[in-house]
Amino acid sequence: MSADLQESSVPLAEISQGPNAFEAFLDRNQKNIVIFAIALAVAGVATVVYRGVETSRQQTAGASLTKAENLASLQSVVTDHPNTLAAGSAMVLLADSQWAAAKRDEAIATLEKFIKESPTHPAILTAKASLGSKLMAQGKTGDAVKIFEALASDSEAAFIAPFALISLGDIAKNAGDLAKAEASYNKVKTNFADSSFAETANRRAATLRTKAPTEIEPPPAPPKSPTPPADTPSSTLTPTSPASNPLQPPAKTAPAK
Repeated sequence: MSADLQESSVPLAEISQGPNAFEAFLDRNQKNIVIFAIALAVAGVATVVYRGVETSRQQTAGASLTKAENLASLQSVVTDHPNTLAAGSAMVLLADSQWAAAKRDEAIATLEKFIKESPTHPAILTAKASLGSKLMAQGKTGDAVKIFEALASDSEAAFIAPFALISLGDIAKNAGDLAKAEASYNKVKTNFADSSFAETANRRAATLRTKAPTEIEPPPAPPKSPTPPADTPSSTLTPTSPASNPLQPPAKTAPAK
């Protein structure tokens, strides 16, 4: 019998009773696995706690914002609740309050700080439009134009783009560039026909080339009529006899017989 046909010393149907590879891996790394599982559990709890704390913090800041009614209280929201959505919104409102209180440079500084520090805040586009308007009011048209042009070309700023275009038209009009102003107004009418700004743009375009009436000097006032003399009361007149009245003809006398 050939060696190939000899029976093996190990039965063909015999199953190994030793640990398989997976069980061996568990045996070697059981401690590390337990530690990792505990770390995951702790991280999950920490995430839940953090979210709870963060939610509470945002809600507290929002409640403070709803109660803020003046410049001082808005400033308190910004100071007492930093890095919250409410604090960012409070900065935009604070800038308007500062502007109304004639603190114009402070208002612009507040908006610039907000835009720099909170680029993802939901009110960022509104803040940029507000800043552009305030710069325009101060005569800083170059800086205002940059802001309005960026808003007009931003696909995410469609709700504020018509306002930006009208502002660009107004700046061009004041600079004497009527063609550029008309193009800005017409873009609002064409691209944002359903916007509430469309009618404003239409009025601006309609009166763009209308000349203001020429002022003239008012005519001189007519001369005053002379005041007639007052009538003399009849009680002060002295009666005169017919003979002494030179305006009355003398009485005729009968001829002598």
